Amino acid sequence: MRFSEAFGIERIAEDDWFDSHLKVDTKLFIDPLLLLESGGVWAAAHDELIAHFVHCYGLVAKATSSRSVSAQAARRLLTFPEPFELGLGYTAAGTRGSGSGDRFAARMADGIAVAIAAGLTQPEHIEEIGILNEGIGADRISDATANVIKRRLIAYTQEVARRHNVPLAMHKVRHARVSLDAARWHDEEVELPTNPMTQRPIILVPKFILGGLPTLNSDDWFDSHFNDDFRLSLNLKVGQAVSKSSIVAFARQRPERVREWARAQTSREDLMGYDFGADPLGVVQWDREPARFAADHPLPARVIATAKELAELVAEVVDQFRHFVEEQRGWSLLWNDDGSEKPEGAIQLLLLGLAQPYLRQFDVELDREVELGRGPVDFKASSGTSARLLIEVKKLHNGKFWNGLWHQLPSYLNSDGANEGWLIAVQYRSNRAAVGRLKALPAEAAAVAHATGTSLHYSSVDARRPLSASKIESGASTATSGGGEQS
Repeated sequence: MRFSEAFGIERIAEDDWFDSHLKVDTKLFIDPLLLLESGGVWAAAHDELIAHFVHCYGLVAKATSSRSVSAQAARRLLTFPEPFELGLGYTAAGTRGSGSGDRFAARMADGIAVAIAAGLTQPEHIEEIGILNEGIGADRISDATANVIKRRLIAYTQEVARRHNVPLAMHKVRHARVSLDAARWHDEEVELPTNPMTQRPIILVPKFILGGLPTLNSDDWFDSHFNDDFRLSLNLKVGQAVSKSSIVAFARQRPERVREWARAQTSREDLMGYDFGADPLGVVQWDREPARFAADHPLPARVIATAKELAELVAEVVDQFRHFVEEQRGWSLLWNDDGSEKPEGAIQLLLLGLAQPYLRQFDVELDREVELGRGPVDFKASSGTSARLLIEVKKLHNGKFWNGLWHQLPSYLNSDGANEGWLIAVQYRSNRAAVGRLKALPAEAAAVAHATGTSLHYSSVDARRPLSASKIESGASTATSGGGEQS
C-alpha cells in the first residue's frame, strides 16, 4: 500500500512528492546535487548541508586525537541514523534500518581527514567523502542529507498533508534538528501523518531530488576523463569493473581530481532525477499490476499449519507468478524500453507484489531480504512458529546462478533451522548457458537436496520478451517451466 492509497489522495499539479510504499523501502536515494539544481528552498537546504559539513571539517582539522573533544564532537555530528520515516534505502526487512552509527561516523571523519590532508580544507560536495572512503555509499550519503535537512522535509510533509486533509498526529522524530555549536542532535515531537501499517510517522520527499545513485559517485569519477592516464597504465577500459577499494585507494592519492571532477558535474545540462515513468531499476512500478492479478485470481481458502502445507501453498503462488509473467505480460515490467534487462531486484519486487496479497489471505508472512547470518535470503515465508520456507530468485544467465542452489540456499536453511527451500530460476536469454542450466536444474536440485538432507523445490519462469504473435498462433510455447521436490 502506498501513501496515496492509504489516505485516498488524488494528486494535483502541486503534488511533486514521491508516493512511498508504506511497508517496503524503495531503493532510491536523495541526491545532494539535485538539491542544488532544484533551486529555491531546496538549494537553501543544500547550503545547510554544506554548512553542516564545513563545521565538521573544522572539528576534524582541530582534533589532536580520536579521543579529543573536537573528534568526539565531529563524530556526534556525523552520526546519521537511517531516517526510516522516508521509506528509502537498503533496509533489509520492512522500513526499519540502523543507518549510520558510530562506525560510519568514524568512516566519515576519516574521509574528511584524508580530504583535509590533501588540501581540500572546505567541502563543496559531501559526495566527495564517499569517493574517498570505501564504506560510504549512496545510502550513507542519502541518510546524511536527510538527517541534516529533516526539518525542511517535515515542513514539506505537513504542507502536503494539510493540502489533502491527511490527519496529523504527534510523533517523536529522531534528529529533527541540530545545534552545530553544541554538537548536538535534537529529537522532537512533531505533527506528521501516521503509517497505518506500522503506526510510525511518515515523511515525504520530493521526487525531483531522488536518484538511483548520487550524480557524484565513485564509479563515474573513476571512469571520467580525469583518470584516463591511470586507466591506460592498467589497460582498463571505461566501465570495466574495478573494486571500490581500488578506486578509493587511487582517489586518496589524487583527491584534487575528485574536487575538479565534482566541480565539472555541476555545469552538466543533463542532470536529472530518477526516471519514474521508465523505472529502469524496477523499484517503483512493482506492486499495482501483480496485486491486481492476485485479486482477480484468488486461491482456494484453507488452513496453513505445517511446513508441507506451506510448501504446497507457495507452489501455487509461484505458479501464479509464472502465469502472470509469461501469459499476462508481467515480463514487460522486467524490461526497459531500450531492450535492457532490469536488475534481479526488480524480479524479487514483482514476486513480492504478487505473493504478499496471496499469502496474507492465509496468515502467512512474507519478508524480503531477511538477514540470516551469512547474508540476506531473498524471501522468508512463515506461518506460526514452525512452518517456514526460504526462497531465492536468480537469473538463469547470472554467472553465480549455481552458487544460489549449491551454497546460498543450503546455508540460509541451515542458519534458519528450516528444511524447506525454493529456487526460482528466471530466464531472460536463450543462450547456451541459460538453456544448459535450465536442463540441468532438476538433477542438480536433487543432488543438493540429497547432500544437505533438505527439501528443495525449484521452478523456472520465462521472462523473455515474445518475438511475435505468430509464435503463439503456431502453438510454440515461449515458456519452459519445471517444478519439483527433492528430499
